Amino acid sequence: MHYEHFKQRDPRVLKALVENFPFATITANGPDGPVIAYAPLTFRQDTNTNGIVEFHLAKENPITPYLTNETKLTIVVNGPSASISPSWYTARFPTDKADRSETAPTYNYISANIKGSIQVMDDSSLVNQISDLVKKNQPTEGWKIQEIDPVIFSKWRGRVSGFRIIIESFDLTAKLSQEQNVADRPGIISGLQKRAEVSDLAMAEIIEIFDGTPESLVNALHTVGHQLSKPSGNL
Repeated sequence: MHYEHFKQRDPRVLKALVENFPFATITANGPDGPVIAYAPLTFRQDTNTNGIVEFHLAKENPITPYLTNETKLTIVVNGPSASISPSWYTARFPTDKADRSETAPTYNYISANIKGSIQVMDDSSLVNQISDLVKKNQPTEGWKIQEIDPVIFSKWRGRVSGFRIIIESFDLTAKLSQEQNVADRPGIISGLQKRAEVSDLAMAEIIEIFDGTPESLVNALHTVGHQLSKPSGNL
């Protein structure tokens, strides 16, 4: 269920989400319905209030022919998500004998739908986007874009297309147990930490940092994103 108090409208939250969880689902309208592709995004901040995202795809990708200048499309970005058990509401239900008949499991998540119009990038902008992706995701002493043979790099770029989306609007939902009693937050955090499956630890960290303000959510996303980028991949 989507409630108004789960919505985040501050562009800084969207920026933090894209920067720390950049792998996106890209959708466009095809003749037989939606066509879907996946790519990591690069976020750009400019005079546009909401910012810009860039990505590149193989020209042979089925969606690429539909991504022409001024085409409208939707991009979906998902952050951490985790199921939440009522057994973790330890303030309301201190024992397993408590009456939990008026509650049920739910799901926490952070997700954004981004809408905008396409601009097909020129080769120079494509090089910048690829270079920034490499710089962001390679270890400090890892592979550098300068290592690639220029002739090979030029040939590979000829097989991909780069796209820029000026973000016209976004719908960002951050469901982080706001609907639960504040006193139950420690139990929820502890339950996630003990289960420790998939993105449980990331969700626990975000709930612990988030105090209802956009600033705290930006901080939480950057904290979790930094921890997930460590070599161990553990929080």
